[in-house]
Amino acid sequence: MPALRLASDSFCRTIIKLSGALAIVTCPICGSTDSTLLSRTPDYEYRSLPGEFTMLQCSGCGHGYLESPPLPEQLTEIYPPTYYTVNPHSPIHFSAFIHKQKIRRDVKRILSLARGRPLKSIVDLGCGDAERLAQIGERLDAPVELLGVDFQPDIAREDALRKRGVQLVNDNIEGNLDELRDGGHDLLISCQTLEHLYDPAAALRTWARKLAPGGLLLIETPNKGGLDFVLFKRRYWGFYHTPRHFHVFTTDSLERAVAQSGLAVRERGFIPSGSMILSLRNALGLNSVAPGPRFGEFISNKNILVVGSSGAFDLLLIALGLPTSNQFVLATRDARKIRV
Repeated sequence: MPALRLASDSFCRTIIKLSGALAIVTCPICGSTDSTLLSRTPDYEYRSLPGEFTMLQCSGCGHGYLESPPLPEQLTEIYPPTYYTVNPHSPIHFSAFIHKQKIRRDVKRILSLARGRPLKSIVDLGCGDAERLAQIGERLDAPVELLGVDFQPDIAREDALRKRGVQLVNDNIEGNLDELRDGGHDLLISCQTLEHLYDPAAALRTWARKLAPGGLLLIETPNKGGLDFVLFKRRYWGFYHTPRHFHVFTTDSLERAVAQSGLAVRERGFIPSGSMILSLRNALGLNSVAPGPRFGEFISNKNILVVGSSGAFDLLLIALGLPTSNQFVLATRDARKIRV
């Protein structure tokens, strides 16, 4: 079945192929065959593929997953050259100032969570421009191995990153990751990547195998919860990011997936999401390719006031003990449960 070459064998057993499409028949996290309709949405942002995509909600663990995710050969269509991460004209591409501040906060949070663990090797899974990884290295006192893994690494920055101690690794984070050592890395970082994978449970098992004993895995991924989700869950929720998010985790389904990989959750919580901006843009019919003449274009990731207000509101929710639409889990490797 060539169309499934990016999916693992275990995942292949949970799907069937119908009329050139994939259909998930069991929950990828708990294996339940019972589900209900969560949403049915088109690609509001890029119109990359026609029609609407159905997101199901598992009746067992609450996990959300696309009933028919795009085929592997369609990945270049759903991540077009106008995709916001590589398109500076996109209204949801962060301005230089906002991006700089976001990276600074990310680095501070990651190092705070990893406190007390000696870090000799750090891997960023889905590293993007690898700036976050480079700044982490610059904040550490001792020399550290910095590996940035991405399916399409920023080769244009490779020389500059190498001078800052970062080595780019061209690999599929859902694959075997043969470039990484089994049991050889102290901290693995996965920021907003797990939800994009065909089989996140299998990926977690691979990542766990790459951790050194006592090593840490930090996952940040959307949370199927929070005020933004409650308001827009039927159709416009920004973190459906249809059809690029194949999964939307609840706090419970994420912890279950982590535990099944042999890792133990050390810390969990919520972080600012910014998803309200995406949800409002979807509801107003605004795309993510370029700003247009329609009302509401001021709602973007380039607007400091809008981004600041969104972040401040999420911080208030967190301070009140309430969830946001973004969560994190810090897990540690239990050497007794993971076979290397």
